[in-house]
Amino acid sequence: MSMRGHGMKRFVLLSLLALLPALLVVAFYLIKDPFHVVKPYQGKVYDEGDTLSLTINWGHVTIESFKYFDPQEHFDSFIFGSSLSGYYRIQDWRRHLPADARPFHFNATRETLHGILDKLRYLTAHGTHIRHALLIIEDEMLQRRPLDADVLYVRHPQTTGDVSWWKFHQMFFNTYRHPDIIAYLICPEAMTRRVLDKGYATTDITTRIEPLNEGYYRWADSVIAVNPAVYYTPQHIARYRHNMKCMPCPSKITAEVEDLLRGIADVLDQQGADYHIIIPPHYATEAISSSDLYQMEAIFGAARVHDYSHDAAMGSDLHYYYDDGHLIAQECARLMDSAYQALTLPSPYLKP
Repeated sequence: MSMRGHGMKRFVLLSLLALLPALLVVAFYLIKDPFHVVKPYQGKVYDEGDTLSLTINWGHVTIESFKYFDPQEHFDSFIFGSSLSGYYRIQDWRRHLPADARPFHFNATRETLHGILDKLRYLTAHGTHIRHALLIIEDEMLQRRPLDADVLYVRHPQTTGDVSWWKFHQMFFNTYRHPDIIAYLICPEAMTRRVLDKGYATTDITTRIEPLNEGYYRWADSVIAVNPAVYYTPQHIARYRHNMKCMPCPSKITAEVEDLLRGIADVLDQQGADYHIIIPPHYATEAISSSDLYQMEAIFGAARVHDYSHDAAMGSDLHYYYDDGHLIAQECARLMDSAYQALTLPSPYLKP
């Protein structure tokens, strides 16, 4: 072999050695798939007994779960909303649906009106008939914008033209490269506290009903039902207690927000869907403004919009919540019962 050939062989070998650490990092990412965005969804997110996980983009899981189960389930009824909608349980919603309805949770963490409209259009393009829908639209959602620069909230590329597949996976890979993430994946027991403190991982592991894309707190629900004091300890109350804000809040519906709301109404109306909107209470925060409520009623119809954001008792008592924002499933069921029976609470703030 010539000197030139030996030189080229040496160059290639040295180049491979130099690239080896980067190749190992990439291979480890593909094998571990820490955020559940690389490997195809196979019917579950958590393994049995999991008590710790990297934080997951639930908007992505929702789409992948729908794609996986819909060919067998043929879903036609959907609950839309943020994580606040997650505890409006399918089993409780079924009381207000026909016996042949096929319900599914179509939620996402920190969902936006943009995200709901994206999902409705995705379902329409998919050829899905939306027979029934329940939308949980908290007051804050009226001003929330998509957080497409954050791996926890970035929208699924199949539902929006604003996020490419390249951008989507690049974001997750760049987040994975953080030393704390890699250290956690190599040795979770040693790094748990540090990773949790930085928000990379969570112990908030719900029991999952995968075909419904539904999570619930089995232990919390059972304890709250039997002995609430075990759950609502003084430490729990102190952790989540906040000062109450003034009520009602200022108007949030701008021209852009109105367009989004009308877009949502148009898709649901074109589908001929039977749908309802619940505006839930939120601990220590404001009620929706009267002008925003009236505008939503004008867009969707007063009979479909059910405002509970002004409920003074539910807005000031942590015993209605798992934390400082998520209503317990029992209260979500009660609000659904009220909404479907047209028993929207009278408002001392919004209506005469």
